[in-house]
Amino acid sequence: MGNQVYIWLGTCLAITGIGVLRLSWGRATRSPELNLTGWSLLGLAIICGGAGAGAWGVSVVSLGAMTAAGALLLVAASQPSARRRSAKRILRNQNGENAGGKMSKWGAGVTFLVAGPLCLLASLTLALAIRELILIGGGAEANGNVAVLGVVPLVWPVLAFAVMMMQRRSYQLALIAGVAAISVPLLLSQGMTA
Repeated sequence: MGNQVYIWLGTCLAITGIGVLRLSWGRATRSPELNLTGWSLLGLAIICGGAGAGAWGVSVVSLGAMTAAGALLLVAASQPSARRRSAKRILRNQNGENAGGKMSKWGAGVTFLVAGPLCLLASLTLALAIRELILIGGGAEANGNVAVLGVVPLVWPVLAFAVMMMQRRSYQLALIAGVAAISVPLLLSQGMTA
């Protein structure tokens, strides 16, 4: 019975954390305090889920968080953003045409590529580097493979979040390149240690 209390508490904390993050990101300027509160609630939720039922409890709590995030994204996608409407008005030229339409689509596409595939690639290189560290340290190959499966889904969203919080594209690319640069020496050593 006590285990279920931890899981329910963790799920409530996760849903609340997602709500706080949505509140923070919905503001005109980002709120570091609300971001910290939201991420802290999600961290506590994972701890509660783990205390309640180990990995299964963490999965249940994560499912609650993802469901809440999906619901909030669905609501947000169905409502036009005031910022988007004002930006379109600003970008209209004298003929009433949207002068910046191509730029905004291009920028959105680049943002998707940076936060999606590039962050995934950087996460994968980091996970493979951690696998190599496990093998160098004398760990079994199966342990290294499981580490890859665990690290990628943990690092990818954190890296994507960090990238999305950065205002400049050069900072975003520098972060991704930095993670990859840390990992590359270990990846290159795989062939030498085999």
